[in-house]
Amino acid sequence: METLFENIVYYVIQFWDYFRILLDIVLVAFLFYWVYRFFANTRAMQLVKGIGAILIVALLSQVLRLDTLNWLITTLTTYVVIAVIILFQPELRRLLTQFGQRNWIASAISNDTFPLDELVSSIVAMSEEKIGSLIVIERNTGLRSYIESGVAINAVISDEIIRTIFFPNTALHDGAIIIQEARISAAACYLPLSDSRQLKKHHGARHRAALGIAEETDALVIVTSEETGNISIMVNGKLYSRIKYSDIKNMIIYFMNPKTAYEEMYSIK
Repeated sequence: METLFENIVYYVIQFWDYFRILLDIVLVAFLFYWVYRFFANTRAMQLVKGIGAILIVALLSQVLRLDTLNWLITTLTTYVVIAVIILFQPELRRLLTQFGQRNWIASAISNDTFPLDELVSSIVAMSEEKIGSLIVIERNTGLRSYIESGVAINAVISDEIIRTIFFPNTALHDGAIIIQEARISAAACYLPLSDSRQLKKHHGARHRAALGIAEETDALVIVTSEETGNISIMVNGKLYSRIKYSDIKNMIIYFMNPKTAYEEMYSIK
């Protein structure tokens, strides 16, 4: 009996050791995959590839005992880390805020609680009339600091209110409106500017601000151009341009509900 118990304990310990190793590998693989997906199609992706190349060279220098090269890489590592922190603050800030989100899965927009048709109607109307607008919809990452930079509104979402705010030469037309919990929290909000390569020469400050907030937070951002009337969507650091009127509503629903597969139909431009 005692021998049987000892055998059971032995096999349990062996099983746990194998399971622990497997779990460790899976978690590390998931971490690398998550970081890769986060930095994919951003300016930091080239940096990640460069760091990977340096790690390979460092490993080879140790295996081949290239002492001078190994010393050089070790010495420069500290300076590289400092340079990364300085040059890629937006990406790192957004990466860290992922862990501070209220929910890991965004809630779907319900027509019963969110006046989506009113929002879409205002976007289409401003696009047709070539009125520039910048609309930010809060998802999981809080936007309180950006809301405080603007003028408090706390109004229901309606076609008339949004179009009035962005009508040229009005007091609040310059800046962004931020939608929080199905209400317009503030207008004329200041947003960080992006220098992403996704932006072209014809993109102005409005598009740079839209992509800037999309890089630093997980907000869904919608822009209408006053030059061309084109509609663009920025989310998760990506720019989707020239959105068709018939696709706006579905795209908003998709990005507020990641369970669908609508994103695969669009490419980054």
